[in-house]
Amino acid sequence: MASNQAPTIGVSTTIGTPTIAIGAKAAYEIFTSKLISFAVGINFNRPDSTASLVLGDNGDTLRALYRYRFDVLKKTAAAVEITRRLSANETDFVVGGCYVFGDQTMVNVKFDSCGKLGAILQRKIIPRSFVSLSSELDMKALYKTPKFGLSLVLKP
Repeated sequence: MASNQAPTIGVSTTIGTPTIAIGAKAAYEIFTSKLISFAVGINFNRPDSTASLVLGDNGDTLRALYRYRFDVLKKTAAAVEITRRLSANETDFVVGGCYVFGDQTMVNVKFDSCGKLGAILQRKIIPRSFVSLSSELDMKALYKTPKFGLSLVLKP
């Protein structure tokens, strides 16, 4: 830790019910008496959907998220996230979906406003352990090599 770094105090709180929750977090720098970061959010839950709205990055970013489950077994879902950066006057979005095959295999797909398409295939190999194969393709730059990933998670 650098000797010239000022100590900060961080606080966060959430209050709510299973249907609605409101939360906030903040960081305060003691020596300069400055509020260095804050975020507030609200979340709504229903059995088939979730919606949230978050004002973050010290009031510079507004993020809205909506997720819908198409079936009661929670095997198929779709989501959309819209992020607005107020200082840069930019809006980004991500849309995606998820499908679960049985209890062992899950597929996630997403597409964002930057033109990136991503997918993850995750397979449970033993209880609490799985292998994942992921890929990302930049649709605006098809000449670039797609990214691939492989992970193995083993939990006792």
